[in-house]
Amino acid sequence: MRIVSAKNLLLLVLGGVLLGGAMMLLIPAITNLTVLKEKGTFSAPLNLRPLSIPSQILDSQGNLLYMVEDGQYRAPVSLSKVPPLVQSAVLDVEDHTFYVHGALDLRSIARAFVADFTGGSGLQGGSTITQQLVKNSILTPQRTISRKFQEAILSFRLAGVMSKSEIFSRYLNTIYFGEGAYGIEAASQTYFGEPVGKIDIAQSALLAALIEDPSGYDPFYNPQAALYRRNLAIGQMVQYGTITKQEAAKAISEPLPTVSHRVSFSAPTAFVTEVIDRLMNSPKYSFLGNDPTQRLANLQTGGYTINTTLNQIDQNYADSAVANIVPNTNGKFTSALVSMDPTNGNVLALVSGNPTKGTGGFDVATGRGGTGRQPGSSFKIFTLAAALEQGYGPNDIIDGTGPCTFTVPNTRPFPYVASNAEPGYGLMTITTATANSVNCAYIRLAINVGLQNVIDTAKVMGVTTPLLAVPSVAIGSEDVTPIDMATAYSVLADGGILHPARFVVSIQSYQGGSMYSPTIGTERVLSQRVAAVEDQILQQVIIRGTGTAASLGSRPAAGKTGTTDNFTDGWFDGFTPQMVTTVWMGDPSGSVPMYDVGGIPVYGGTYPARIWHDYMYHALLGQPVESFPPVNPNWIPPSKFIVPIDSPGAITSPTTTTTSTTAPTTSTIAPTTSTSAITTSSLSTIASTTPAPVATPPGPPAN
Repeated sequence: MRIVSAKNLLLLVLGGVLLGGAMMLLIPAITNLTVLKEKGTFSAPLNLRPLSIPSQILDSQGNLLYMVEDGQYRAPVSLSKVPPLVQSAVLDVEDHTFYVHGALDLRSIARAFVADFTGGSGLQGGSTITQQLVKNSILTPQRTISRKFQEAILSFRLAGVMSKSEIFSRYLNTIYFGEGAYGIEAASQTYFGEPVGKIDIAQSALLAALIEDPSGYDPFYNPQAALYRRNLAIGQMVQYGTITKQEAAKAISEPLPTVSHRVSFSAPTAFVTEVIDRLMNSPKYSFLGNDPTQRLANLQTGGYTINTTLNQIDQNYADSAVANIVPNTNGKFTSALVSMDPTNGNVLALVSGNPTKGTGGFDVATGRGGTGRQPGSSFKIFTLAAALEQGYGPNDIIDGTGPCTFTVPNTRPFPYVASNAEPGYGLMTITTATANSVNCAYIRLAINVGLQNVIDTAKVMGVTTPLLAVPSVAIGSEDVTPIDMATAYSVLADGGILHPARFVVSIQSYQGGSMYSPTIGTERVLSQRVAAVEDQILQQVIIRGTGTAASLGSRPAAGKTGTTDNFTDGWFDGFTPQMVTTVWMGDPSGSVPMYDVGGIPVYGGTYPARIWHDYMYHALLGQPVESFPPVNPNWIPPSKFIVPIDSPGAITSPTTTTTSTTAPTTSTIAPTTSTSAITTSSLSTIASTTPAPVATPPGPPAN
């Protein structure tokens, strides 16, 4: 009779115990198979959760401006970009025989089962890379018997539809490595500041070690545990022949990383904030989701590439101009700037005017969070355009005498009394009234043209804020935004064509497909004649008027100053054929007088004009000097005297102007080479006969 040794007897007993335990575990597991079948585990489609990828916002040159993310850093990379050394490190630590076994590794499962059964610490170990991918991309990390069976079934199914390399690639881009980094590339960038293609043995081993317990082995918070586990990983790499003992010895001596290199964006810039706001709220981006919350979530995880219009060089010039010229008032008075390409509406640079967005403040440049600011005399371009459209000419004579009284109905105060910034004006041409920004002349002209026509002109040129048809609207009493004013001035710069301001050029999906790529629209809102004549008049503002500080020397430029009552807002809006820029200065929290800023009161022709000059000078360096379109002599009507309708009892605006052919004919604009005249106009020339809404405008704006 063969005597069984004590050792063998112990093994038999242990085996019996394990077998019995296994049978006990199988009973609920078999029961769970029915449940899994009912849930469709065997037949439901295999839907891996999409990779959560942040969206990139790029400037016009393709440089990264911002990552729209949800706090999780992801940077998917193809398997071909992951060096064999790094791949082997992960396989040696996590699943060395991945390319040999099937969806499951039975030996590893048995080994883990023994450890679990004898240790009493629950299920652990034994999961293949395929199983881990199923757990992270289809199921949840829940640890139950039924979930393990479901994981196994789905792993078999996944192995039947994806190759080993496809599974491994997806795994490397899905697994969490700690510090908010998901995927091998994001982890490499976070811990080492290097793409995964450039890391060494020690770094590869650390990344492989982190997979088991990203928090417990975090080198920044648990360096001792991280060092111990990394060196174990290096030992496994030696064991499986990935590296030599000599290479391991060198790798073990390498220190751990101590500083995170993850790219962080503390706060988006004003430009980026505007882009995100438009993506979340504009109907044109409905493909991103049905509401702002859904759109933001999709931007954070959808991996879109948003190509914008921002020119980073121009943005730097804009920031510098504002920083260098606005006097230090401890943030009380700031400046907003919007620069656009008038040929397509592209916003090239944007300074918000309210970097802190404190209590009561808003983004002045775009009006987000507010309604706008009074533009002062920079609004006069709309009265001028409406007048030219109705047949008035640059050499027509008008009375600029002030103070001036107007009796337009339903206006408070009634009658409305305005004054000029400077005394001494009498009869003058429209050109001189524009160059010197004479308020009384322009209010008289606006009433003759029709106040509603002035508002209609502003609307078709791009102003979106509400406007009241009151006399003071002619000199800028109604709130507007710099982005709208830049859009309106770009109409003049581009010969009467409206190009609404745009921030986004195109959007691609993560796979590279086009999601949004609109064509540039061309809507004529002013005739070529009106735009060309007005350009010539507005050049006089810079040549000899209130905007001489904006002069660009030999480069032709046109523009208009704007200063509101009590110096609460200062503006300069100007353009060349290639670029249009609007500058505002004031207190973003409210209308605060700027009587003494840097020792002077702030007119539009002071700091705003200087900011405009400094920015435009640098932004246009290297670009050819371009002239404005010539004016056909036939577009300039004979000079005539404008009879103002501003006396008591004159309560409606006429449909045509009353003129006198005996007025002086001295011309302030020399006719240039003739071009083909375009007489078509998109503006109505029917003056308003409807009483203006009741309004109480502020005191008369200055120039």
